[in-house]
Amino acid sequence: MQELLNKLMSEVGLSAEQAQKTMTTVVDFVKSKVPGPLAANIDAMFSGAKGEMKEQTYADKAGDFAEATKDKLEDLAEQAKEKLGDVADKAEDMAKDALNKLKGFWRRREKEA
Repeated sequence: MQELLNKLMSEVGLSAEQAQKTMTTVVDFVKSKVPGPLAANIDAMFSGAKGEMKEQTYADKAGDFAEATKDKLEDLAEQAKEKLGDVADKAEDMAKDALNKLKGFWRRREKEA
């Protein structure tokens, strides 16, 4: 990262403080454009960390993301199931009420006749 800071200062004419703020802005922007689990890799890349990221790390992060997504979908499915159950109960109550009203109507008609 220091190499890039030096380039910003020498080629663009930024002060050390301006170059640092620029780098922070760029890094934050880049991190906002990648999936969360990869943001740490962006930090490592700009901090000058050496070495390659292991393929397993990507697989682990993808697995974590998939697991979190699965959990969220299961929660949503459970909420939907509960809501549908509530709707079904209300529909049943409405149908019973309508049937009772019809029965009452026909009983009054029979008494009148």
